[in-house]
Amino acid sequence: MSREIKFRKGDIIHNRYAGHPSIKYFIYLGVSGRYVNGLELREGKGLKKCQYYKSSMNEMLDGEQAFQVVGHTNAFDVMKQDLSKFIQEATA
Repeated sequence: MSREIKFRKGDIIHNRYAGHPSIKYFIYLGVSGRYVNGLELREGKGLKKCQYYKSSMNEMLDGEQAFQVVGHTNAFDVMKQDLSKFIQEATA
């Protein structure tokens, strides 16, 4: 029985379906309609946007969740802080 996973912006997700190391992990950005948006670190190409069907996020693979949270990045918090600081300085 699968349970619905709740992802947070910045979660690092392990895609157990993926074969190539550069797409096994992605950073969760959020949901847009039927899609989950993320960022993958593509070999030689840097960060690239990726999309998965929202419905596939709760699929099971060999008795375990196919998409598993394995970590979290605080990059979005840092970006918000930097932007907030810039705005404060620019309006001072």
